[in-house]
Amino acid sequence: MADGILLTGEVLRQKWRKFVDLVGMLDDEQLNLSEGWLSQYKARAGLKQIKCHGEAASATSEASLTTWTSMPPDRGLSDKQQSGVKGQKKRLTYLFVANADGSTKLLPLIIGKAYKPCPFGNKTGKQLGFNYRNNAKTWMTATLYQEWLLDWDRTLRDERRNILLLQDNFLGHVVPNSLTNIEVENFEPNLTAHVQPNDQGIIHCFKAHYHAQFISHTIDHYNTDVTPSKIYNIDQLEAMRLAQDAWNRFYYRVDTTTIWNCWTKAGILPDSPPSRAQPTVPISSLVHTPDIVINPIAHSETLVENALDKLEATGALQRSNRMAVAELLNPAFESHNIFNATDEEICKSVMDAKILRETGNDDGDDGDIFAPGPTRNEALQAALVLRKYVGTSDDAFARKLEVMLGSFGQRTRAVEMQGFKDTKVTDYFHFE
Repeated sequence: MADGILLTGEVLRQKWRKFVDLVGMLDDEQLNLSEGWLSQYKARAGLKQIKCHGEAASATSEASLTTWTSMPPDRGLSDKQQSGVKGQKKRLTYLFVANADGSTKLLPLIIGKAYKPCPFGNKTGKQLGFNYRNNAKTWMTATLYQEWLLDWDRTLRDERRNILLLQDNFLGHVVPNSLTNIEVENFEPNLTAHVQPNDQGIIHCFKAHYHAQFISHTIDHYNTDVTPSKIYNIDQLEAMRLAQDAWNRFYYRVDTTTIWNCWTKAGILPDSPPSRAQPTVPISSLVHTPDIVINPIAHSETLVENALDKLEATGALQRSNRMAVAELLNPAFESHNIFNATDEEICKSVMDAKILRETGNDDGDDGDIFAPGPTRNEALQAALVLRKYVGTSDDAFARKLEVMLGSFGQRTRAVEMQGFKDTKVTDYFHFE
């Protein structure tokens, strides 16, 4: 358990009584907390004894959590955002999993506040291509963790694969008893920062790639005459798309070299990489950069510095307010142990979720700054404008973009036509 506290039956009973007092449950509604109840509860919650190890000879997968907000790189604005808790409304929790050679990266588990945030356009996270879950505090809970882990276990069982999962000794990581193809080992709490591959730079690179794109997004806003107070605005879906690119997209991404280097730095793997998948720098990276990236972490930080230089050049960011990269990527208010909440906060979160489920209003108010998206006709007009603009350029990228924009127009119009149906003249009249 967190902070080295041993989780025993008596601790569970005491915590239950604490929550009973907070909720104000009547005496005749309370449980007797017998040994039978305790056994059934542990079975439902998947509580069992987990061995913690400080080192491992080999491993195939590894998981970690990170949270961040869409914090501006402007120290003055960031201070205001923290004091007003504005940035917290956009907090997302990400869980990353990658194997040692970087050949396999799972779709990140994302935890937000609302089930269908306004920017989702009444679609679910799954419909938009994300592994997305929600709760009132954007916490990784034992329930969400077990749901995710059991789903992955079923996939591995279908593929007839077995893996060893190394993970943080985190309170929400309650391993279910029914796993068949995943063996879980926890890092010792005092060793996590030293042997956790994600802590050796994988998450750092992810955040750097994300912030580099976020700053570019800000510059785009500035160049379209958005008011200075709104150039840092970004809704949840936009932020999730940037994060998606930071994890997977060609140049701005956590690549195999980054992952392998971080696993090697952690010192928990053999000296030589597995022969089946040698880590390489992606060809796409070589297209964008003349030199092979020897230090992916330094490279990702350079991308952020370059983006900050460009933002400063616009005049939107004053040098005196410019954040250092280390400060931007690791803000003081960000905590790795995001489940460190008081009993009162936990109780309120559970009760709020219960009310939302009972009322069927789980979408909630996510506090997001959201402007309605463009209509289909506006999107088609924008595509025409772009095709006209790139038509004056004579290069391969312009030609490829022209083809893509043309395909976009055809597909968009086809979708629009599917929404129409044959009508008769009498359909426009009402007869009584």
